[in-house]
Amino acid sequence: MFNLHKTNLMLNPSLFYTELGKLAYAIARADGIIHHEEVDKICDFIGQEIEKNGADDHNMRDAVLGAGAEFNRLRHTNASAKEAFTGFTRFIDEHNQLFNQRIKNLCINIALRVAAAYEGVDETELALINKLKKKLDSVN
Repeated sequence: MFNLHKTNLMLNPSLFYTELGKLAYAIARADGIIHHEEVDKICDFIGQEIEKNGADDHNMRDAVLGAGAEFNRLRHTNASAKEAFTGFTRFIDEHNQLFNQRIKNLCINIALRVAAAYEGVDETELALINKLKKKLDSVN
């Protein structure tokens, strides 16, 4: 997939993964209900990232787990999809140099995987994914 450490940026990887947790939450919450299957998808994603980046790298593991923690934090506070999505797009604006094509693809991929986790992608999830694509396309 990618290695955030290889992006030549001085960004704390845990911050990026926390923001991915916001994105995943926004997509899962877009239809108004967070389904267990969507929660499982973000957990699968986190597990895959730990595996791909090496379970012995405790800093990376902690960063990846940060995405799940942010997802759960937003879930427990009953945050709106708009609130979470706005937070993620603000991160894009503040760190647009991070968003090369690989990172953009990762964001779209996680959004699609979370949306498809429960009975396929519905209209509200698709609309939010299209907003995400448009936002990422605007980043050079």
